[in-house]
Order: sequence, then C-alpha cells, then structure tokens
Amino acid sequence: MGVSYTSNAGAGGGAQYQATNTHAVPFIAMTGKEVIDSDTSAIFRLSRYVFLNNGMDLPYESYVGLSSASRGTLTIGSMYDLLADLVPFTSERFTSLLATHPGNLDRTVGNALNNSIKYKSPIYGGFQFGAMYGFGQSTSTTNTGRVVGAEVNFTAGPWQSIAVWESVNGVPYTPGTRLGVSSLYGVNFSAAPNTLIHQRQNTGTLGMAYANDGWRVMGNYSYTRLSALGDSATAQTIDVGAYKYVTQRLRLGGGYSYTKLESYKWNQFHAHADYALSKRTSLYVLGVLQLAGAGQRAVMRNQAPAAGPHQVEIEAGITHFF
Repeated sequence: MGVSYTSNAGAGGGAQYQATNTHAVPFIAMTGKEVIDSDTSAIFRLSRYVFLNNGMDLPYESYVGLSSASRGTLTIGSMYDLLADLVPFTSERFTSLLATHPGNLDRTVGNALNNSIKYKSPIYGGFQFGAMYGFGQSTSTTNTGRVVGAEVNFTAGPWQSIAVWESVNGVPYTPGTRLGVSSLYGVNFSAAPNTLIHQRQNTGTLGMAYANDGWRVMGNYSYTRLSALGDSATAQTIDVGAYKYVTQRLRLGGGYSYTKLESYKWNQFHAHADYALSKRTSLYVLGVLQLAGAGQRAVMRNQAPAAGPHQVEIEAGITHFF
C-alpha cells in the first residue's frame, strides 16, 4: 500500500494524489495439499485480491488438481494464463506492476482466466513445458471465448529463457481508456472513450533473464495480433530492465519499454528502490515516465487517460508478506 503523485492527470491535466497499490499485487491466499502416494499429491489454491485502500476484494486464482513428480501437474479452475505465469520473470515489469506495458496487450500482468485447464511438465534437463485450455463462457468477465496456449522455458545456472504462445478470445476491453488512443478497429474512441469491445488476442513472446551475485538483468519481446469487429491490428513491445541488491536490505532497479500499435507508440521508463526492514516488510519508492506518441493520451496502470501524451507517476509505500 502506498501514496502516489500523478502529473497531467485526467482531462483537466492537474496533479493528483491518491492512496494506491501499483507496486505489487495485494492478495490473500490459502493453499494446501494431500499426499496420495510417494509420487502424487492433490493440491488446491483459493485466493482473492484484497484492496487495502477501499476494503474491496475480487477473484484471484482458485483451482484444484494433481501434482506428480514424474508426470507433472494438472490443475483446473480459475488460473493465471501462461503469459502471466512466465513473462514477468524476463520482463522489466518484474520489478513493479506500475511498469506494466501500455494497455497490457501482451498480458504480462494477468488476470485469472475462468474455466481453465493447465498442465505443467516435470523439468527435463532444465526444460519445462506447459499447455493451457480455457472454455469460453458468455457471462465470463475475463474471456467469453476459448483460450489455448503452449509454453517452454529453460533454466541453466543463472540463465532463464522462455517462449510462450497464447490465444485468448472474447477479452472485454476499452481501448479508449486502456490505451488512450483516438481510434481502433474503425471505432472513434474520442467521442466515446468508454466503449467496450470483445477482442481476440494472439500473443507470442520470447524472453531471457540472468540472475547472479545480487543482479537480475531481463529482456523481453512480444508480438500480439489483435482482432475485433471484423478488423485487426498488430502490437509489438520490447523491454529491458535490471535490478541490483546493493546491500542485503537495499535493492535498486529500473527499465525501459517501447510499444508500437499500428501508428501509435509509447516509450516508458521506470526506476525503483526497495529497502527491507525485515524478512517480510519493506519500504519502497518508484517512478514511471510514459511518453506517448503525438495525438495520444498517456495512460498509466489503473489511471484515467492523461490530458496529453506525457505523464509521470511517483509512489512511496510499504509491502508486508505473512
């Protein structure tokens, strides 16, 4: 939980101060397992987002399944998709939710997808494979159409690399408020920025990370094909980031991402510092600068579109794990 300052906020373009939590996901979870035999366990997870600024809670991940050391793990329920499982660990977004790519079109910050089945293989010589399928439901708030995806990741010493492909149909989306763009799919969002559409997102991403001696260096590229209302568009994002534990208590980091969606573009820079008071409690300060293209309106995570193409957000607060 923290307090943030946002420049150029909303249509009026003034400064805005608010209580917020865009550094880390606020949640509470209950997990457990029952050992069935020497190789297999039944597992479950029940969790909720818990927003401390207003006391609200919303669905997070909830699932049940079987986990086998020799055969892998199969779960069913409402779960993070494959992109949200892996991509944050090779993306500069790993260090803070506030550094989410504009509009989150490549789903590096995931919301759990309802009615899903997920499989993760055991690790074979550093390789792990995964697959996911989701059943579309007309009343779903995450995806009214089906989900299908596959992943592979490889870890060798300090190196980690990933490749993920995923297709999500019927994603409810408001391009006018999420992206700050004037038009997309032939719709004029300048006149009606809150217009809701259901789009298809096909994303492929490649990423790599190196972690050693207190350092973590990350790089990621994503390609997303969007389609809705009989039209389509292409988004691409490349990012780089790093952090360093200067001492056992102090971590400093930052990153940069460039996103292009048809003629629209965004440059985004961020930096942060975390100081551990204990093993479970830290203080933090972070900042993000977003520079959108000419004629666009910058949009930070969980913020209304700015009055113009530039926006800065600075946040300071505390994190506690229990």
